[in-house]
Amino acid sequence: MRLLAAFLLLLPTVVPAAADPWHHCRSGPDDVEGARLAEAGAKCRTVTVPLDPLHPDGRTIDLAISRIEAKSAKRRGVLLVNPGGPGGPGISYPLDLAPLLGEVASQYDLIGFDPRFTGRSNPVDCGPVRLADVLRSSLTIADFRESNRRAAKFVAGCPRDVLKHASIRNVARDLDAIRRALGEQRISYYGVSWGADLGVVHSQLFPGTVDRMVVDSVTDVEGSEYHHLATGERTEAAFDEWAAWAAWRDDKYHLGRSGQQIRTAVTRLLTKTLTIAGHRVDSAALPWLLQSALGDESDRDLMARNVSALLRGTEPPDELKAWLDQYYGQAPMITQFLAASFAFTCNDRGWPNHPATYWRDIQRTRTTQPLFATAILPCAHWTQHTDEPSLAIGNDTSMLIVQAERDNIPLSWAQSLHRKLPNSTLKTIDRRAHGVYDERVPSMVEAVNAYLAG
Repeated sequence: MRLLAAFLLLLPTVVPAAADPWHHCRSGPDDVEGARLAEAGAKCRTVTVPLDPLHPDGRTIDLAISRIEAKSAKRRGVLLVNPGGPGGPGISYPLDLAPLLGEVASQYDLIGFDPRFTGRSNPVDCGPVRLADVLRSSLTIADFRESNRRAAKFVAGCPRDVLKHASIRNVARDLDAIRRALGEQRISYYGVSWGADLGVVHSQLFPGTVDRMVVDSVTDVEGSEYHHLATGERTEAAFDEWAAWAAWRDDKYHLGRSGQQIRTAVTRLLTKTLTIAGHRVDSAALPWLLQSALGDESDRDLMARNVSALLRGTEPPDELKAWLDQYYGQAPMITQFLAASFAFTCNDRGWPNHPATYWRDIQRTRTTQPLFATAILPCAHWTQHTDEPSLAIGNDTSMLIVQAERDNIPLSWAQSLHRKLPNSTLKTIDRRAHGVYDERVPSMVEAVNAYLAG
């Protein structure tokens, strides 16, 4: 069903700003992010938008944005960027992209922004929580019950009257509010992962306002978040791909002479509770630990060193220590990220609303997902869901879609999107990765930069 035309008319209202709303990005001596932006010559400001864009006369919130001005006399316009998540701030993301953009960066005003409820844009949280409390696997009924208990407790602390307005469409509307606040008729855009989906949604809601758009590692934008996260089989394939690689190098890693030997050894760890760098790692945490080094093929050596430490009880790599400290740590940044991330995820109407359904899903997929049968249980307890109709994608926006062929996100989703967008180009690469606009993939950097500069 196509989005009702009435919704397209309900654009966010931007509150008039002062004559010069831009200011120094650093808010205090402890503001490291602001200091980085200021050192790069960026300025910052806020843009006021409705909390509920479909009822624009109500409560408002402020969005934080940054700008690094174009240096070329042949300025092309503004390039908004988003690093994905959902739930991640992005006001300093232009600093990360500038080295990749090279000379292209000088042609655009680079615009970073913290999406609503993240970073400096009206952040919220659901109370003290750790990643380990809500990102848990449930391979046993005992794990499942404990995961469900923690998920329910987390959701009970969320300000859902506010977070019900966390949706990808509302962020797309915020993007258009930013465009108008900047006084631009059109914007260009780069987004990765959830940020790629955001770009696609924005192109559908505001098709005449886009100059050039790059979406990197897109999902099935028309599908539900429940569908998006049901990709455990591809994570299993990533593990087997890595295990075969490590088996060929058994003289170095000594993990097993075949991929199956390595899988069997790792599977046995699920029956144990390990103590690593002072942290208790059980069967609910182990699959998430393993996934942490399976996303990109350049991490194969790190994955081997991680698994070696798990199997032998030796000192873990520094990267694994840092991951464990973050996974089991508790900090305001983590609580805010989790609140926004689950709100954007669970507001989707596609999630089952009873925990028993998730347990049945886990049981049904155990044969194909013995290591990575995960469930996002906070969504079973989320009661606020979008009441907007489904969004069908199909427009004439100029779009470059870039994708890794062996991403844990199915390539077919990018191919389907390409077929729906007649003015799009799909460029893929045979690589295990999520996000391919990366210095490790020079051909993609060249293709994206040529498109943005063209």
